[in-house]
Amino acid sequence: MKRYLLGADGGGSKTAIVLTDTEQNVIAVEEHGRSNPGDIGYEATEQLLVDAFLGICTRAGIDTAEVASIFAGVAGLTSFCMTEKLHETLSAHFEGIPIDCSHDGINVLYGAFPDGRDGAIIICGTGSSCFVKVGASIYRIGGYGQFDLKGNGYELGKAAFGHVFRTLDGRDPYGALARSLDEQFGGSCHAHIFEINRYTKTEFARFAPYVFEAARAGDPVAVAMLEDHLSYIAELIGVAGGLFDGKPFPVALAGGIFRDPMAVEIVKRHSPAHADIFRMEREPYLGAAAKAAAQLRGEPRLTQAEFVRGNG
Repeated sequence: MKRYLLGADGGGSKTAIVLTDTEQNVIAVEEHGRSNPGDIGYEATEQLLVDAFLGICTRAGIDTAEVASIFAGVAGLTSFCMTEKLHETLSAHFEGIPIDCSHDGINVLYGAFPDGRDGAIIICGTGSSCFVKVGASIYRIGGYGQFDLKGNGYELGKAAFGHVFRTLDGRDPYGALARSLDEQFGGSCHAHIFEINRYTKTEFARFAPYVFEAARAGDPVAVAMLEDHLSYIAELIGVAGGLFDGKPFPVALAGGIFRDPMAVEIVKRHSPAHADIFRMEREPYLGAAAKAAAQLRGEPRLTQAEFVRGNG
């Protein structure tokens, strides 16, 4: 009987589900809504993942008994200490196989470093966080939701609107960024302020690209905004560097913010010299499949990532 792997990469904007064979050749990839339990609640996260895993098998004509291993990496899951509960639920549908659940940072770690080497990864999409692998230990830096008030799509989009509203009373100059956002609302963001106030994190994050466009056009407010937010990301990399005792270490950048080369350039400029920074080209869901494959080879389940204290 042919065997298959299932992987999930869930975040604050979307969830990718991948089905591969045991050699990690992709058979199907499906996209679903956001799955961070901090945004939608644990019950909704669990239901989404169960339905998505069962659904992709059904549509591919695969029986659940043919699934050999599963890994679900979901943003926020470890913060709610719900990995064990999700593990039990998935095990009830896929009996007797290796199953593990953790943060979506694990997907990026396994996607960026499939050879198992040590390194750091930055996720910068709707939210932001850093994970570091040193030997058998995985460390987490940042990723505290509303307490990480810089360096992600949500905060950049929100800051952009804050700037537009400050131009109304003269606290900020009216330039390319304010003009481009006003244009998206028929000439006036202020006329839609009640609607904007009800935006979700995902909706705010969709406006982050306007900050990059305005910065390229020379808007000094947009330039300063990017320097401020992305130097925060570089701070995470600096803390990660302390775990390598000053030796060179690789850093993979993942997430929608880094699709813009300007973001990568700014982060590199503010980061320590011994950080070898590159943009991750592989999709994180492939890292979920790689983690599922590692489990099939006997790799033990993950413990919660450790936090770094007194390293800065």
